[in-house]
Amino acid sequence: MAYNIKSSGSKGRLLYLPQTGKLKSGKAIEFDHYKPEDVDQLYRIFKKIVDDGQTYPQETMDSVDEFKSYYLTHEAFVVRDAEPGPDNGKVLGAFYVKPNFPGRSSHICNAGFIVDDSARGQGVATYMVPRFLRVARDLGYQASFFNLVYVSNTASIRLWDSFGFKRIGIIPRAGNLKGLGYVDAIQYYYDLSKMPKSILDYFSNNN
Repeated sequence: MAYNIKSSGSKGRLLYLPQTGKLKSGKAIEFDHYKPEDVDQLYRIFKKIVDDGQTYPQETMDSVDEFKSYYLTHEAFVVRDAEPGPDNGKVLGAFYVKPNFPGRSSHICNAGFIVDDSARGQGVATYMVPRFLRVARDLGYQASFFNLVYVSNTASIRLWDSFGFKRIGIIPRAGNLKGLGYVDAIQYYYDLSKMPKSILDYFSNNN
């Protein structure tokens, strides 16, 4: 993103959080605002993703401060393990919500999703998407725009397509990815003012 958009402070707490639920495996989880004690876990997850060089444009992420200045400048939310035991409270996945553009276009948000390696294939991202849509709308955003979804990221593409995000553009050779070279990227748009009832039901039913 070409803009340095400073946070003007939280747009307000979401009174329905924290929310409990279950993954498709039956694992108990909690969805909530991130907390300061989550930061080291979030940094570890994001650094691994950046080092893998497949889904985010950053080439390095060398410090917690660098991570915070990118990922935690506005609103961020986490899914935590809520099962009794040693992993209770472990961050399984997260997403941020922040303006994609400044000023007159700041009603359009962007989001960045991450899932811990140990939680992949458990439906964490599928759980987070309807919550992102509801949270973004409740924070006052009118639409969501994803700038760079690399065409090699098939899991992400399948996710956005399944939830009704619209493909509105292709950027040729948008990313020079590890082991793949230059790949195109899809841009996705979602009109939050036209969110279907099925998304709200999905959120309310803790699916």
